[in-house]
Amino acid sequence: MLLLNIIMNNPTLRFDDGINITLEQMLIAKENRVNNQQQVFEQYPYPLISLSLVIPGPIKKSSGTVFLFNEAVQAIHQMLNQHNISIIHEKFYESITGDEALLSIDYNVDILKQLCIKIEERHFLGRLWDIDVIDPITQKSISRSKFEHHSRQCLVCHDNAKICGRSKRHSIKEILSAIANKVNDYRNN
Repeated sequence: MLLLNIIMNNPTLRFDDGINITLEQMLIAKENRVNNQQQVFEQYPYPLISLSLVIPGPIKKSSGTVFLFNEAVQAIHQMLNQHNISIIHEKFYESITGDEALLSIDYNVDILKQLCIKIEERHFLGRLWDIDVIDPITQKSISRSKFEHHSRQCLVCHDNAKICGRSKRHSIKEILSAIANKVNDYRNN
């Protein structure tokens, strides 16, 4: 909580003030995420919101990501409250590979996914959040394309993010600069 208070009062957030992680650490984190999801499904057989951040590069936890993560959690809570949707279970995972949250929700999985897509598309910071909705039966993430939503836009040039990512059109420094500018614009308005 002390770190969050420091971050909230800090005029400029950074995305390079954390620890570099390795590819192996990231792969282990992805494996742990799947295991954590399975454990939650064993106790709570409901649709699952899985929250993480869209942050390129070797630093996944920084003052900027802590702020982004907390804003994402608030946006999800606000959306659920607006629709009178209850959280059955909520768990947070803190790690140098990036913070994550899992929320079990007793609600229609397709409608829940559409509500989460709206957050990603309408919130000023939503492009920086990865809000997956996982079906409790298949234990697979519901795709945006199921609802005819376009692929995400590049943070730098606003072209298709997958195309820019595959071609490595932008450096990590450019992308992180775009992210930092977006976050600081949000905080200053």
